[in-house]
Amino acid sequence: MKISKEGLIIHGFALLHAAVALGCRLGGLADDMALTLLSMLMVVVLCLRCRVSGFLMTVSVLAVNLVGVLLGRGTAWLIDSFTDSPLVIFPISTFLSTEIIGWTMLLIARRYARKHTEAPEQMASSLIWLLIAFVVILVTRLAILLLYSQSWEGRNTAVTILLDYTLTLAVVVVLADYALRLQKRALAASERANLAQFRYHKLKQQVNPHFLFNSLNVLDFLIQEQPREDASRYTHKLAEIYRYMIKSEDETTVRLRDEMEFVTQYADLLKVRFPEGLEVMSDIPEELMSRSVVPCSVQLLIENATKHNAVRADNPLRISICAAGDSVTVSNNRVPRLTKPASTGLGLQYIRQQYQDLSGKCISILDGDTTYTVILPLL
Repeated sequence: MKISKEGLIIHGFALLHAAVALGCRLGGLADDMALTLLSMLMVVVLCLRCRVSGFLMTVSVLAVNLVGVLLGRGTAWLIDSFTDSPLVIFPISTFLSTEIIGWTMLLIARRYARKHTEAPEQMASSLIWLLIAFVVILVTRLAILLLYSQSWEGRNTAVTILLDYTLTLAVVVVLADYALRLQKRALAASERANLAQFRYHKLKQQVNPHFLFNSLNVLDFLIQEQPREDASRYTHKLAEIYRYMIKSEDETTVRLRDEMEFVTQYADLLKVRFPEGLEVMSDIPEELMSRSVVPCSVQLLIENATKHNAVRADNPLRISICAAGDSVTVSNNRVPRLTKPASTGLGLQYIRQQYQDLSGKCISILDGDTTYTVILPLL
């Protein structure tokens, strides 16, 4: 019959427990702390494989200390009925106790995991409590060891404490390393998810029916009422806008120069749609044009400005784009609309998350009474 990986883990720890118990007896060392740490480590490994919550993992580790001692003494008492050799009693009782604890823990973890499976990022944070539990148990057990060391004749207490500390340190380092790797894995998964969301948002921009509908209406007007050259220029700029969106879809960052060329074309289309009442001004030093930004981030801020403000000839909407130091600033005056447009805020949320994932930097939003400003970090 094929044995599962969890079964091999339990059998392996049981044999290791027996070997440690035998070695400590032969070396005149106390085996209490070493066996406790091995039992806790086995429980942690089983819980991690079943992806149960950190709460159950921590509770199980604490319970192992009590159950393990009672179960070990009970099996040792039973085996003592057949032999009085400590070299036989303690390894066998430890082996049996570990098998019972392991299979019981596996059964509980599997049943619990069916309803309470935990994500990697949650497990990473909950491992902190597990490390605290390890430290508390270590201090408690070492205190007991020191208090009752006189009753352990023939035991080398100093060597025992040194080995216990070494083993505990190794276990804590392994758990801390695993927690860090879980956090990195969760962060990478979060970045992939956020990037996928941002790409989806850009894809919706590319096929935005309102933008396309308005653009085609403007194009029809130009064809009917304006010289052919105007319609041709408008068509080329519309094509360039879609080309840039498709080209930057797989890019995490773009040069500010490329973004501003795209923004200029986008603003030109808006000015055809709003011949009066819209002003888009830019002031960016040449030396900053080689820096990078998130694709479509500046364009999205211009789109938001025209969406949330009225565009009127008597009170123009003025959008300013300027760069200095390590940031580019997009600001606009407030021109209240008669009806407030529906907004989910997803565009700004995606930009904020992209900057956070790519560089750990945050965008700044200054929401004033007369102006609205967003500051984007230059990468």
